[in-house]
Amino acid sequence: MKTILCATDYSDNSISALKLANVFCKKLKAELHVVHVFDISATFISTVSLAYARLEEAAFNNHREKLDAFCWKHLNLKDADKSPVISVVENSIESDGIMGKAEEIKADLIVVGMTGSNIVKDLIIGSTATALIEKSSVPVLSVPKNARITEINTIVYATAFEEADVPAIAKITEFASAFNTEIKLIHVSTKKEYAAEDQMLWFKEMLKEKVTYKKISFEFRLSDDIFSTLKDYLKEVDADILVMLEREGHALIPNLWHFDLVKRMKLERLVPLLSYQKTVLEIHDH
Repeated sequence: MKTILCATDYSDNSISALKLANVFCKKLKAELHVVHVFDISATFISTVSLAYARLEEAAFNNHREKLDAFCWKHLNLKDADKSPVISVVENSIESDGIMGKAEEIKADLIVVGMTGSNIVKDLIIGSTATALIEKSSVPVLSVPKNARITEINTIVYATAFEEADVPAIAKITEFASAFNTEIKLIHVSTKKEYAAEDQMLWFKEMLKEKVTYKKISFEFRLSDDIFSTLKDYLKEVDADILVMLEREGHALIPNLWHFDLVKRMKLERLVPLLSYQKTVLEIHDH
């Protein structure tokens, strides 16, 4: 990872995201970019083009100053410190503005705060974090407001024993090695699921061929309540990050790993959630 993009809306939700992005950058010696996306039409409406241009310039300058102050305050920067690269982007759709910036700077990771205040609103309108998880070709790390992480000791990867899991796990080892992190792979199977243990043996062999990282362990749990089992496991191992594949539609977990969007969003708020797009990984893996 060479370039990490953190998106902020100046809210309390995004402070933890900024701090965690900074932890990653320091450990990986990556460059930190911080972007704020604003909607100019939501700020003011003008029919006079010259006046609009001046107002637009003023809005950009105002947001740059605000963003710079936000970074200095929450990263506790001193004059000798290297400050992040800041950008202000105008776009009526925040997630599109963030993805455009990520593409421009060739970001390896997007870090964003989870909007934890209003689940109903998120379901109807769709939060920025949810939109990024579903659309971004760049991996997305969504960080809950209460995350206070200075080291990453345990990463939990919820696996469905699919081939697409392998390149995702390989990607994780690229930064896990810098933190000397344990990667714990967990599969929760309902009692009805056929031959899951055989599937795990097949998956272990396939992973061994392509991933050499040593600190990987496997956990297999039988349960009809997959959501609760996964939630309990995160607490049990004191997970710092949960990793999942984003598949088509609204399900981060396929087949019998379904639970509804509200539960998924509650789950996302337990620990930072790192998501990879399955389709992107499959393209790069071939």
